[in-house]
Amino acid sequence: MHDIKKILVIRLSSLGDIILSFPLLKILRKKFPEAKIHFLTGKNYSEALRINSDIDRIIEAKDEKEITRKEIQNEKYDIIVDIHKNLKSIYYSKKNAPDFRRILKNNFKKFLLVKFKINLFKEIIPVYKKYLLTIADFLNEDDYKFSVSDLKVPSLEGFDFKYSVIAPSSRHFTKTFPAEKFIEYINAKSMETFILTGSSEKRDMDVCNKINSECKNTINYCGKLSISELAAVLKGSEYVISNDSAVLHLSEALGKNTTGIFGSTVKEFGFFPQLETSQAIEIKDLKCRPCSHIGLPACPEKHFRCMMDIDVRKIK
Repeated sequence: MHDIKKILVIRLSSLGDIILSFPLLKILRKKFPEAKIHFLTGKNYSEALRINSDIDRIIEAKDEKEITRKEIQNEKYDIIVDIHKNLKSIYYSKKNAPDFRRILKNNFKKFLLVKFKINLFKEIIPVYKKYLLTIADFLNEDDYKFSVSDLKVPSLEGFDFKYSVIAPSSRHFTKTFPAEKFIEYINAKSMETFILTGSSEKRDMDVCNKINSECKNTINYCGKLSISELAAVLKGSEYVISNDSAVLHLSEALGKNTTGIFGSTVKEFGFFPQLETSQAIEIKDLKCRPCSHIGLPACPEKHFRCMMDIDVRKIK
């Protein structure tokens, strides 16, 4: 079993989940230093994997699933680790290696927690650790500790000053700390400089533009940074503030002090900060939380207290 020469890890999306696979990749490299480690993902996520030095090859899933499956068969992997576990990933991995592992997702427990507020999570397991549990028979107790990753980050000119980073947007309304709250926080720290980051999507641009227009100590880089450039900006920062989004996980992968702000989502889902220097901010005792596993376009209760009740003075 330990004569493993070629490994495939499968995670097709999304950005945050892929970044949370970095501790798994690091452990695989440690346990099997001579093995080739390949990663199968969606074509939109290759860039995030290119900054990880533990990967020998990135395979982009093709639109025609049969082509991708054949490509995997031709590689003759010794072990396939499926940390996605959907119909596509099962199709790609099934019977394509003598040893294959799949993540345990606990979707039914999440459903009960969201729909009926029945909490059957006796232990809150972070997502990165769920990934590691797929190869539990290779690991020691110390291997489960969260560790930062050795990422390949470019050198950027023009960032030789003291700044912190705020990623104020999210794909879903209920996971987005209101812009007015960020403005209040930033204006209270008028002697500090904040870089605003986000994607080129309209939602991110609108949030960052609003904050930038009402604060004098912000620099708006929303939509202007590649993943590798974002990593470089995060690495050079004093600290990072983010919603429950990919920036939170990339920041921690780089070892940065990170504040994660949580609205409709809860720690039981596994996406909370791991570093001792980081913090998670949430309103814990709201009966309506969580209202969703991935976020919603509006607050079902119309009050949005999970975000509106957060005191910005609690943020580092």
